[in-house]
Amino acid sequence: MRLTETGLPNMFLGWMMGLLLPYGVVVVSRGMDCLYILQLERYKPDRFRLWLADHRQALVPGREVVLQFVTVLAAGALALSGIGWLGSLGVWILTGHLLLRQHRSLQVSQRLQWTARAVRVGAMAFGISIPVTAAVLLLAGNIFAAPVAQLTVGGIAALALVGLLTPGIVIVAAYAIVPWERAVAQKFLAEADGRMRRYRGRVLGITGSYGKTSTKYIVGDLLSTGYRVLKTPAGVNTTMGITRVIREELKDEHEYFVVEMSAYGPGEIREVCDIVHPDLGILTSVGVQHLERFGTPERIAEAKYELISALPAGAPAVINADDPVCRELAQRARGEGKRVLLYGMGKAGEGLAVWGTDIEVGPRGTRFRALLANGQAETFETKLLGRWNLSNILAGIAAAAECGVPLVSMKPAVAALVPAPRRLEIHEEGGVVRILDVANANPRGAEMALEVLSQFTGGSRILITPGMVELGSIEAEENRRFGEQAAAVCDYVVLVGPEQTRPIRQGLAARGFAAERILTARWADEVADLLGGIVKPGDILLYENRLPDTYLEVAS
Repeated sequence: MRLTETGLPNMFLGWMMGLLLPYGVVVVSRGMDCLYILQLERYKPDRFRLWLADHRQALVPGREVVLQFVTVLAAGALALSGIGWLGSLGVWILTGHLLLRQHRSLQVSQRLQWTARAVRVGAMAFGISIPVTAAVLLLAGNIFAAPVAQLTVGGIAALALVGLLTPGIVIVAAYAIVPWERAVAQKFLAEADGRMRRYRGRVLGITGSYGKTSTKYIVGDLLSTGYRVLKTPAGVNTTMGITRVIREELKDEHEYFVVEMSAYGPGEIREVCDIVHPDLGILTSVGVQHLERFGTPERIAEAKYELISALPAGAPAVINADDPVCRELAQRARGEGKRVLLYGMGKAGEGLAVWGTDIEVGPRGTRFRALLANGQAETFETKLLGRWNLSNILAGIAAAAECGVPLVSMKPAVAALVPAPRRLEIHEEGGVVRILDVANANPRGAEMALEVLSQFTGGSRILITPGMVELGSIEAEENRRFGEQAAAVCDYVVLVGPEQTRPIRQGLAARGFAAERILTARWADEVADLLGGIVKPGDILLYENRLPDTYLEVAS
């Protein structure tokens, strides 16, 4: 077939329709899902590759592979027959609608953030897909004589192939930009290091397996009663995120810079400390969170201790005396010449710098008396819930007192404290109380959240949870224990993810919890429908933990 003046628009129309078919939406969505998972895995292609090994069927279902293969063959056969390329396009439209109807994005609890790095990976992935597309079109050109058929069937085959190869293309793209990202990171790190060398204020570092984010907000608020303070924003606790805050937000006017530090592996906290050079360190806890990534509890403790180790000789280390591992690390810190300030819910004579007594915990807040080793004492009231938040407040009092804030000046600030985002936040609407603790993912925090739920009376107490992850070999046992604890508190339990929550169900059953009061959702967006059948005014709902979408169960 020779191209005519009318053939060119037809060819162009066919190619454009090929790009805009429903399956094109699936391909774009899958590419964004891959970028999103890569982002959750901190842009580390090795981690994304390991995730893909366990979730390939969820990302590219086997039935889609078969259907694509059959469709491409059918499109080619129709193009060679009397039906022509329009028949091929018709089959492709039907296939695209079927696959689009079945497709479900993996971006459930959050969304892809289009950071500069995400844009670079996406652009590289698109660039890699171009030669793949060109190769398929070239092959089609050798099979079909008619240019319209070449572009139509070739476009169908190319889009199908790119769609199926998208996860691999994103992996290759992530590896390909590593040298570029390394150069960008070094540039930003150098800028941040230079800024910190000029900074004349004090740096307070905070880390722990749990409690660090809440403590950061508390410390920031208490210090703000007498100083100009900058604290890292919610969710910013890694090297590059902190580097960005230093470069863009830290000013000479800030007298204190409060930095939350997190780690998925050894050396990450040390890397942050090498940039910010903390003058005071707070260690809130050492637990089993991220045990799957660290391997052993000892490696977790070593990673958290990197903050204390980075402090200069004689610098204050504020450490939780109620945590047995923290107490051991406090002894080590003393041996290394740090000035250890212990806090906890103990009593005088136990070597505490700050301790809390006369504690009254209720569903609307806490009342307690704080005492300092120098004899100062004040009674405080706070809207924050639970004993664990009291521990965080004591850490904040210890740090603020060390920085010169009078104890009496902290009373209004403690009374005005609000929960850190998504950490035992209370919302009331239509007579229903909702407690959001979805940023929590550790056994101790889950136990404390159930304790808070138990303090509410008047209606049904309902737990909504996907359980806990990243606990390695103890994950099943900890979730089973969580189920046993929930059985003693809850009237209903809604489990999110049938397989992930199986140990919780077993724990509930072991304590005689009625099976008809256990509801199960595969997806978080199914929870509302389940709750609609049981929730009434006066009920109390605890949303405990929210799994990263890398752990969500997806039907293959």
